[in-house]
Amino acid sequence: MAVVGLDMGNFSSYIGVARAGGVEIVTNEYSDRLTPTYVTFDKSTRAIGQASKAMEITNARNTICNFKRLLGRRYLDGYVQQEKELNAYSIVEGKGGSVNIEVNYLNERQRFTPEQIAGIMFSKLKHITNTESSTKPIDCVIGVPCYFTDAERRAMLDAAQIAGWNCLRLLNETTAVALCYGIYKGDLPEQTEKPRLVAFVDMGYTALQASVVALNKGKLKMIATAFDLSLGGRDFDRIIMDTMHNDFKKRYKIDSYSTVKSKLRLRAECEKAKKLMSSNVQPIPISLECFIDEKDVSGKISRADFEELAKPLFDRIRNILANLLKEARITTEDLESVEIVGGSTRIPAVKQIIQNTFRKPPMTTMNADESVARGCTLMCAILSPTFIVKEFKIEDCQPYPITLSWHGGINEDNEIEVFSRWNVIPSTKILSFYKKEPLKISARYSYPNDIPFSESRIGQYTIDQIRSQPDGTPSKLKVKVRLNRHGIFDITQASIVDKNEELIEEPMDTKGGIEKTTVQNVLTINEPVSENKTSTGDSQRDKDGDDDDDDDNSEPKKATTKSRKGIDLPIISRVSGPTKQELDRLIELEREMISNDKKEKERSDAKNAVEEYVYDMRGKLDGGEYEKYSDEKNRQKLLNDLRTTENWLYDQGMHQDKYAYVERLNALKNLGDPIRNRYNEAENRQYYLQDFIKSLKQIEDTIQIWQTKSSDRYSHIDKNDIDKIYRILNEKRKWYDQTVNRFNTLRQQEDPAVLCAQIKQERDAFERECWSILNKPKPRVELPRDASADASRKQAPPSNSKQQQSQQAPPSSSSGKKPSSSSSSSSSKKQNQQQNAQQSSMDVD
Repeated sequence: MAVVGLDMGNFSSYIGVARAGGVEIVTNEYSDRLTPTYVTFDKSTRAIGQASKAMEITNARNTICNFKRLLGRRYLDGYVQQEKELNAYSIVEGKGGSVNIEVNYLNERQRFTPEQIAGIMFSKLKHITNTESSTKPIDCVIGVPCYFTDAERRAMLDAAQIAGWNCLRLLNETTAVALCYGIYKGDLPEQTEKPRLVAFVDMGYTALQASVVALNKGKLKMIATAFDLSLGGRDFDRIIMDTMHNDFKKRYKIDSYSTVKSKLRLRAECEKAKKLMSSNVQPIPISLECFIDEKDVSGKISRADFEELAKPLFDRIRNILANLLKEARITTEDLESVEIVGGSTRIPAVKQIIQNTFRKPPMTTMNADESVARGCTLMCAILSPTFIVKEFKIEDCQPYPITLSWHGGINEDNEIEVFSRWNVIPSTKILSFYKKEPLKISARYSYPNDIPFSESRIGQYTIDQIRSQPDGTPSKLKVKVRLNRHGIFDITQASIVDKNEELIEEPMDTKGGIEKTTVQNVLTINEPVSENKTSTGDSQRDKDGDDDDDDDNSEPKKATTKSRKGIDLPIISRVSGPTKQELDRLIELEREMISNDKKEKERSDAKNAVEEYVYDMRGKLDGGEYEKYSDEKNRQKLLNDLRTTENWLYDQGMHQDKYAYVERLNALKNLGDPIRNRYNEAENRQYYLQDFIKSLKQIEDTIQIWQTKSSDRYSHIDKNDIDKIYRILNEKRKWYDQTVNRFNTLRQQEDPAVLCAQIKQERDAFERECWSILNKPKPRVELPRDASADASRKQAPPSNSKQQQSQQAPPSSSSGKKPSSSSSSSSSKKQNQQQNAQQSSMDVD
């Protein structure tokens, strides 16, 4: 069973599959490892990936890209408004202030959420994986930017669920890159030694992410991350676009941004120029033919001019990298090396900034585009119980602190920062409350200005059915809060501790120690956990959001603590994202669209088959090779039918059902196939007749060999068998002569009485009958009794006794002299050497 890692970027997507002892990047139907993250809606179907990218200019209003940046956000979010300005498709406000994308689909205006669009893209990636893999994998790990908030991560999980993926983990892209680097490094220090610090810089199409990672043998720990989610390759494209726009406006008096089509064409050319500038210092030409008002325009831009224009962007890169060192609390001397990935890191000025900031040359040992997908695949293999992967411990971190607040008394603290900045994930904490009535807890990010999101609130949780103790005192309430492996916050359990129950012992993880902090009536117990490899049950708990702990491969030491038996309480959560009923509806809607795409493809294939048949038959029938194989009446009738069908295809038959095209094609084939068959028979007939003649000649030559006894190969064949073969030969020769005579009198417009398939059948039957007789094995010849005795004596092993040697000594020669022992032994040695040489040659053969 294969495991999959998915990297769905804003511009391109990659699929990694673990198989054959390594990680392989899967190719799509175009044999390309890169699948563009584009979705296009048409009147009757959807185009996804490469096909959608090709329609970006011709169908710009219905081609969706960069939708990953819209996941989980509200319409009034500043980043959503920015995307609305940069993209050609329509972004509108949906129900409750959500984001909707409006397109023309199935001849009507329809709205889709960004989660649905992402689900469509995930469905395409799943189809590619199923096509390229012998099995149909379901488990996957999906890479997400490290700056994704709780709402965005929930939206990504919903999109994966819409497509039918079972996401074992949302892995930060910075962590995926570090895992791809560290798991193959064999020279890392031991875990008891000082770790090696490595900086990773990932600059893609829309965002910049950087991280500092501590690496030991079999261990990875994320120290700090820094990011700018509005700084990527497209921002550099925009600088070149604006320059060319002003240049064309000044020289050609045209506005390049006046139409969507011209804007997209200019963007494509500027993107090519940016890539060429990475390897050329000469000015790069930018030319567009028939651009606007049938005008041909051209311009030039050099690397020096580009770097001067992009100075503000380069300054932002410096600030992010400097902030990374500050957050990690290290100096450049502490870093061992710097690794760069992402397409935009190929810009020479970006490399120079990285080198100047870290004072180390950036290394390109990893694939710039596929590292995230490979890291996610390795993570999926670690989590999957079906794969054996070397032990590798991963400690990821949470970049945003999380605070819980609730309604408390006058002198009671009602707020606590439950997860601090750079808190390890996954992580669990237990809070203790004393309450008499239902408790409402709100979770939010501690510093709203530090998150790239318009809403700092994560969710609200209501713990119901809380009652006071029989003596009227508040009940002790234990609440378990969880930051799971996806980086999503949740309250997983709440229970009342009954004072009347006896204390029971329960195991507690002490790997990192237990930290107890009392804030008025709130007790927090921190249970730090680490993750390496989990069982299937753990994965399922993560999927449902009820996972409490993650298991290590090595058994941690267990301590016991005494706690009171609790009564579980219901938790009502209000978090971002669709409800279960809405999600089920979206899943069903995606299945319907997949089914509609399949039906539309079948309908389109049927229509294309009719069109192909019309053009093919008309060209061959009217002055072509088929003309002489049909009489004038049938030929004219078929030509008229072909002309009528062609007119119907481009008029009423443009949008017919599949069966309508099938009926039309069958009607045409009833007239056209007999003509085509006559042509094919006439073309292939000579070939089959020649083969038949060869078979007759071969059998006749074999009979001649038997009669002349020129070879003893067939000497064991009886005369009656030869007579039978001769009789069969004469019958087949007669059949052949009659068939050839029929063909000589056959007109080209008539159907042949004997088909090529029948000629082949007759030839095969003739050869089978004759060779079954001629290939009879020779009878076994038995040796005479004396000869067999001599042979057995020769095969008997020689005896070692001297008496037998004297009896078997050769007789005296006629001269009365005994043969010398030296000559006898030398001849014996020579025979033994010859036998050994023969034996060794047989062994070699």
